[in-house]
Amino acid sequence: MDALGIFSENAMCAILLCSYLGIKSEDSIKPFSLGEWNDLLEKLFEVKEEPGILLQSGGVWAEKVKYPITFTERINALLARGASVALELDHLAQKGIQVITQFDADYPILLKRKLKKKMPPVLYYAGNINLARKIGIAVVGSRNVDDAGMEFTRRLVEKAAKEKLVIYSGGAKGVDTISESTAIQSGSAVVSFIADSLLSKIKRQQVTADVISGNLLLISDVKPDAGFSSARAMNRNKYIYASSYGAFVVSSDYNKGGTWNGAVESIHNRLTKTLIWDNINYDGNQKLIEKGGVPFDITEESIYSVITKKEETYEQMDLFRVNSDFSSGENRGEACDVYDIIKGFIVEHLNNGMSVEDISKNLNVVEGQMTIWLKRLCKEKIIKFDKGLYIKA
Repeated sequence: MDALGIFSENAMCAILLCSYLGIKSEDSIKPFSLGEWNDLLEKLFEVKEEPGILLQSGGVWAEKVKYPITFTERINALLARGASVALELDHLAQKGIQVITQFDADYPILLKRKLKKKMPPVLYYAGNINLARKIGIAVVGSRNVDDAGMEFTRRLVEKAAKEKLVIYSGGAKGVDTISESTAIQSGSAVVSFIADSLLSKIKRQQVTADVISGNLLLISDVKPDAGFSSARAMNRNKYIYASSYGAFVVSSDYNKGGTWNGAVESIHNRLTKTLIWDNINYDGNQKLIEKGGVPFDITEESIYSVITKKEETYEQMDLFRVNSDFSSGENRGEACDVYDIIKGFIVEHLNNGMSVEDISKNLNVVEGQMTIWLKRLCKEKIIKFDKGLYIKA
């Protein structure tokens, strides 16, 4: 049976346009980038069409969408390789690797919901894809984690396993490997977004056994024979965070490395609740807490409770709601200094110290104006500036 026959027309279009399947290294044709793909989807949406229309004969879609001729030629060339793609899909299936697209019902729901236009249109996987729909936590950290970090990782994962929580990971050495092996040994399951070759990984005896037993799901957003790259490793961090209900950072270097960059991205884009082991010996961890990560240590409280309870948040400030008297008719027309009205809110939202960039973003005030107000607060000795952060005096 034609391997492409099991996919919907929309899914087939995603595979043909966005994957390297059936493309040789010497071929000049290149699949669509994520940006190009989203641009195509938007143009189709504008004329109330779906990607599947591209597979219809006659090329009527090009005139309807008014796509540039250079792109239509490229699209037609990509769509024409259906036979070679079908053969490669069959070859992968024989090795236990399947393909899923954003148009398929089993596509990881949180990736679609959280990443939106940043979600990969095509994923390759080995294992039970439904594991990626289960409630779980991400456990991340340094490759060169010390003994204390190793022990913390084991305790955290064992606790999560008792609560039947899936572990989302990146398959790297160090914290990732420890968390994955501990989860499986403790009777839980692992969803691992890998950055190296899926074909090579699936050949390992223990990996194959864990996949067959249903305890391990391997996922990659690149062609399964693609080797490791640091850029790919950085990019897949957001999949790990977005898939989880909460991410736990065990250990991080300061201002460098994949763990740091992934955690900062998650905090900045609110991909998930990002919890940082509150270990004063890890400088990177403390800096991540300063950036908005939630300090965490293992207690009697359940992991599920930790990831689902609401923490104190710092919502964007609406100046028209800061003071009810200010927006009422009572003081209308009177001269006033907005600084006097909102300075208390600025101080209240400083948390344990924040940079001007972060406080400006959280309160939705342009950085230049916020800098002026922060300097006035420093002058009045209400707050102070220390090591790049504004903190309560």
